[in-house]
Amino acid sequence: MSGISQTESTMAGVAADATVHQEETFGLGVYARRGLVLVRGENAFVWDAQGRRYIDCIAGHGSANIGHAHPSVTAAVVAQSMRLLACSNVFYSDIRGEYLRLLLTVAPAGLRRAFLCNSGAETIEAAIKFARHVTGRIEIISTFRAFHGRTLGALSATHNPAYRNGFGPLLPGVTFVPYNDSAALEKAVSAETAAVMLEIVQGEGGVHVGTREFLSDAARLCAARGA
Repeated sequence: MSGISQTESTMAGVAADATVHQEETFGLGVYARRGLVLVRGENAFVWDAQGRRYIDCIAGHGSANIGHAHPSVTAAVVAQSMRLLACSNVFYSDIRGEYLRLLLTVAPAGLRRAFLCNSGAETIEAAIKFARHVTGRIEIISTFRAFHGRTLGALSATHNPAYRNGFGPLLPGVTFVPYNDSAALEKAVSAETAAVMLEIVQGEGGVHVGTREFLSDAARLCAARGA
């Protein structure tokens, strides 16, 4: 806490306690807290209310993956908010159109259109809806240790019972197979399968990287069986 006097530290502690009290009193308490009141960030670091600095290894679950208070990002956010804060999809936007164009220049070959979402869970929900609508099927194949999100559809394809318990009945037709097991996947994918949902790298319960063989087999099976 270099540069902070004992008085300032005490006042910061009181303010932090008030923040904790407010969140505990008025929030639903859904998440297990880590006991820190974070007040600012810069690059890969964050500071708590007492002025202690930490390396931010969470990075907003990916949303702050180039760091906090990045000058270019900050300038772009400020400039756009002063110009147009939001633009519904029922209207056209020059910024959104240009972003889509640039996004698809770095997307894998064959992807020609994109659907923009607010979060990973919303992306999964959209993917389930697209797959069911296009194929006319309901079956979804997911994997052991998979984590796709906490909204109802995404939760249905999330494997860990700790996230699922208490929220049933979830979506019907979801099956789980071992990760990186091509034989099990081949048995599971059928003429009733709408989609196979895979993480290229599983982060839940450890770091599990999909093998080239497994991911290629998944793509081949989906193409062959209309998923």
